[in-house]
Amino acid sequence: MEERSVSIKKNIVWNSIGTFVMFFCQWLMMVLVVRLSGYADSGILSLSVSCGNVFLIIAAFGVKTYQVSDIKDKYRDGEYLGAKIWTILLTVVIGCIWTILSAYEGVEKTSILLYMIYIMVYSYSDAVYGSLQKKWRLDIAGISMCIRNIAALLIFCLVLYFTKEIRIALVSILAASLLVLFLYDIPASKKVVEIRPVLKGKQPFLLLWECFPYAIYTFLHTLLLTVPKLAVRGYFDKETLGIYSAVMAPVTVLQVAATFVINPLSTLLASRLEARDFKGLLKILGRCFLMLLGILAIGILISIFLGRWGLNLLYGEEITAYTYLLIPMVVVSVMTALTILLGNLAIVIRDHIGANVSAVAGLAAAFALSMILIPKIGMQGANWALIAALFVQDVILIFAARMKLRKR
Repeated sequence: MEERSVSIKKNIVWNSIGTFVMFFCQWLMMVLVVRLSGYADSGILSLSVSCGNVFLIIAAFGVKTYQVSDIKDKYRDGEYLGAKIWTILLTVVIGCIWTILSAYEGVEKTSILLYMIYIMVYSYSDAVYGSLQKKWRLDIAGISMCIRNIAALLIFCLVLYFTKEIRIALVSILAASLLVLFLYDIPASKKVVEIRPVLKGKQPFLLLWECFPYAIYTFLHTLLLTVPKLAVRGYFDKETLGIYSAVMAPVTVLQVAATFVINPLSTLLASRLEARDFKGLLKILGRCFLMLLGILAIGILISIFLGRWGLNLLYGEEITAYTYLLIPMVVVSVMTALTILLGNLAIVIRDHIGANVSAVAGLAAAFALSMILIPKIGMQGANWALIAALFVQDVILIFAARMKLRKR
């Protein structure tokens, strides 16, 4: 296998390009579905994506951050891939049972299931990306994300435009994702990392057992982010959820911009921790905090001066009545990025207790406040529930990390 690596800076650049393209295409898909098919299909797609994110976290099982911070190679690449196959199978079973038993309409159920399978293909590729990150070859991962998501966006829009059927459009992006996996991801990655999954033996299951606490954490955190959206759908209708998601879509660009830098840093944080370079570790975290403050300020200013104009440009005059949602959504996006950073740190320092306590507390706050605020103040209630819940989670994560690092 080829051992050549590229610099950390180039890895961050490639990861940034790939992640930007991925989230931009997902965002543009949410925008264009309104233009191509209306707010009802936008609500269906938003619901499918929200549920798909929960399924993605179940399949992830907390393995990715553990994988990229396993700098001593406790587990082989093939064992990580084998573990991912088992978690994907488990997720598909859980997802099918939950969706069939849910109270959603038939078109919503079918769309959720199709998007779940689509996101499972990406989940497997993401395990390959983890092996590539340890080799500092995120250039391959970045190219893969670009090809996959540009192809999915183009095919989705064309199929939706000609068929006016969102389920057929979702089948088309599933087919495109499978082609990228077999025609690019596997051939390009096998030159650098082991791509044959190890399904037998105890190692994949020992890995999953070790990652189980982090799987619980990531599932609870994603559920925290999803509960207010599901509450909006529960109290109102899919058109209302479509409007909420449409306004939120451009704001998530801020969160994505932050995760460009945050996600590739887990391996670097683990290296600082292994070298007992606590000052270096805190320096990285400090720079990330300052970056998030800058993104927050920029987002608020854009919302104040360009928010109404931007929504009108994207969706038309009708949606500008909901401009008041923008600033709280900016806060939600930046706080979500902060929680991703702190959650990654918890996994790097192997603090599963602090992580799960924070997630349970945050989720409880999200449930309680969604039930109280959304019936009273509508979509804005979802924003304030998220802000409060993420604040609770972040405070606990910071306190727990401080205690853990002090012991080190």
